[in-house]
Amino acid sequence: MRTIRMLILSGCVSCLGFIQPSQAQSPSKQVSLQTVEDSFLVKNYLLLAQRYQVDASKALIRQAKMWSNPSFSTVLGFGSTDHFKPFDVGSGGETQYNVDQLIQLAGKRNKSIQIAAAAAKMSEATFDELVRTLRLQLRENFYNIYYQQQTEKVLDEQLGNLQKIVDAYVTADKKGSVAHSDLVRLQALQVGIENDYADLKQQELASQKNLQQLLHTRDFYEATLQPADLASYNLDKIQLPQLLDSATQNRPDVRIAAVQYQTAQLNYRLQKSLAVPDLHLGGTYDKQGSYINNFVGLTLGIDLPVWNRNQGNIRAAQLQIGSEKQQLLQQQSIAETEVLNAYQRIVALEKRYKGFDLHLFQHEFDALIDEVAKNFSKGNISLLQFIDYFNSYSDNAKNINKFLSNRVSAYEELNYATGQELFKN
Repeated sequence: MRTIRMLILSGCVSCLGFIQPSQAQSPSKQVSLQTVEDSFLVKNYLLLAQRYQVDASKALIRQAKMWSNPSFSTVLGFGSTDHFKPFDVGSGGETQYNVDQLIQLAGKRNKSIQIAAAAAKMSEATFDELVRTLRLQLRENFYNIYYQQQTEKVLDEQLGNLQKIVDAYVTADKKGSVAHSDLVRLQALQVGIENDYADLKQQELASQKNLQQLLHTRDFYEATLQPADLASYNLDKIQLPQLLDSATQNRPDVRIAAVQYQTAQLNYRLQKSLAVPDLHLGGTYDKQGSYINNFVGLTLGIDLPVWNRNQGNIRAAQLQIGSEKQQLLQQQSIAETEVLNAYQRIVALEKRYKGFDLHLFQHEFDALIDEVAKNFSKGNISLLQFIDYFNSYSDNAKNINKFLSNRVSAYEELNYATGQELFKN
């Protein structure tokens, strides 16, 4: 029976090919990260909608620069109470014309323009914040897909090779050439790897769904990466103090808080100016209703700030400045802690990455599995030992790809935390 088992294994294990896994079934479209990002910038509905908001806010600056329209009024003579004569505007009748122009005092117009300009800055910062958030989601899902698909290829190859062994054992089991318990162990190993593959596929499909929603497409993607694409992910030229200072000044959400603080200050000055009444300047013409015919006069008007001097709005605007200042300090603190934590996460991962050559380890582990397969076919190791090595190989593939995925995600989180593109080729 030992001789028969060795013949079976020699035929099956010779085709295992652990070192070079075959390609899993490819999704319909291969894409690089750059291709995905280019599509994202022109297809994402949220970005397109926010671009309209930016343009709309800029249009409001132009509107704030406009002067108030003059008003025109007229009086048409209807005779008198003794002699009612509608529209008596002829030579013996009466007509009167009035033109009035509002003149804003205390710089109200300029302050309104400044507030509109601040709103435009707010809209632009909101757009940048949206890009920052969605780009992080886009890249994380892209890299998740890439490394999940790399692991799937290994598991798919294992399942294909293991299926050949199981099929051979089924045939041998029917002939009584191998122990039935060995077949059961192999089938249990097969079920375990199939479950791992199914779980991984579900994770990939979740990432595919997220990517499809960001790109508004029905396509499924096969993510492609070249070594040069990952070469820029390092901390060689990165200084933490500069990152912290830059994030507290330039990060979009910090800029939003800063613009809100600036807007509160501008609104306070505007509310104070609103306490100053505006001037109405105009002219009047009266055909023959005044002390002389064809009377022409200059009209001046101004509100008397007796009861309402805008006290409540001024006080509320003053308090709002204090509130927005605290919000700005809070956002700056959040930015600093996020940068610091993202940086320290990279440092911890890089210590493991540089202290352990994953690519060399993977090569050596591939060679080890190949030797295990050969020794198993010769009967030098037991089935249980072979299963243990087989499981270790799949775990190794999953752990390495998970680690590489976490490393790239950590760098992208630092990009997100600083609001900058730090790691470009």
